[in-house]
Amino acid sequence: MQTIIIVLIIFFILLFLNVPIGTSMGVASIIGFILIDFNLATVGSIVFTAVSSVSLMCIPGYILAGSMMSQGGIADALVKCMSAWIGHLPGGLSIVTVVACAFFAAITGSSAATLAAVGGLMIPAMLNADYDKKLALGVVAGAGSLGILIPPSIPMVLYATIAGVSVAKIFAAGMLPGLVVVVVYSIYCIFYAARRKQGMRPRASMKERLSVTWKAIPAIFLPVAILGSIYGGIMTATEASAFACVYALFVSVFVYHGFTVASFIECLKAAVKSTASIFFIIVGCGMFAQLLTTLRIPQQILEAVISSQMSPVSFILLCDFMLLIMGMFLEGSSIMLIAAPLMAPVAMALGIDMIQFGIVMTLGIQVGQMTPPVGLNLFIVAGMQKERVITVIKGNFPFLLMLVGVWLLASVLPGLSTLLPTLMYGA
Repeated sequence: MQTIIIVLIIFFILLFLNVPIGTSMGVASIIGFILIDFNLATVGSIVFTAVSSVSLMCIPGYILAGSMMSQGGIADALVKCMSAWIGHLPGGLSIVTVVACAFFAAITGSSAATLAAVGGLMIPAMLNADYDKKLALGVVAGAGSLGILIPPSIPMVLYATIAGVSVAKIFAAGMLPGLVVVVVYSIYCIFYAARRKQGMRPRASMKERLSVTWKAIPAIFLPVAILGSIYGGIMTATEASAFACVYALFVSVFVYHGFTVASFIECLKAAVKSTASIFFIIVGCGMFAQLLTTLRIPQQILEAVISSQMSPVSFILLCDFMLLIMGMFLEGSSIMLIAAPLMAPVAMALGIDMIQFGIVMTLGIQVGQMTPPVGLNLFIVAGMQKERVITVIKGNFPFLLMLVGVWLLASVLPGLSTLLPTLMYGA
């Protein structure tokens, strides 16, 4: 235990000094290995093992697909289509934002990509339509977090790799909680706008609706094809990510004509940077997980939980609290990579459904992305609009509370997460 305390102190000191998370975790872990006389010659194999999973290969694919979508006109076509159908409702543009984020999330698996694509279009549109600034900023920060809950999801892929569960099943499990979040957010937007008598737009004609829908069909087909192929057993999640890249490139170039060679190079650069960052974190956290295993920390936690006679629900709620604290200081993928090796074995021993537990952890990370002081989504939205972060925090607070409510619901009701996987794949 003394070694872990030293390692954690070093880790947080390095973070405080603004050292990247992957480097901080890797350096702290190596010091931990030295303290316990671990054979450092095996660190290379630990690093290789951490990134050699086939499941992880889908991450760069979804990142690249999301980047091409945001620059190739696909996101714009989706938003125009949804605006034509539901933009006339009270708070219509804010509802369009929520639905568009959910739709975009079903392609990219990334909150950052969702925020960049949808937020860049919808925040100016809402402000130009005299929406309250706090609502415009808050709804984008809140709905943007759907990028990691509605499949495909990068944190879900990481969890499936660590916990040894089916990627397709955990993807299916995220659908129902994701839809619940979409509905709750949309209802709030309607009441907020109706109370302030704002956000009412003229109803689009049927001709206009059919016109924009026809133009959006290639964009609408992409998430349907990705998820349908995965759930139908036609493609694995990794193969679907490659298909998403090819399809997004084809549609951007030949259908929407919003893509150039320069745009493609920029997308490649962004995807490489994001992928390298994530995989570097995976390497650092893989070393930390090996240190924990060597010191038998998961076994000690399991023994402590069993001796305390903690119920499965109590353990999940305890994990929720720990994830909330971690979310205040760490980035989403880092939280999953650090917490899952510790929590998943204990959850399995207590008989908790591992699919449910994966969704609970994903929701916890989603909450973390909206929680100060780190709250990645808050800073992305503030940076996009050159606004003070405190303004985004105030606007996002109601959405954070609603998300926490869904999180607690998923924690105590396993069926919210397990219903669709059971119907689609059996027990």
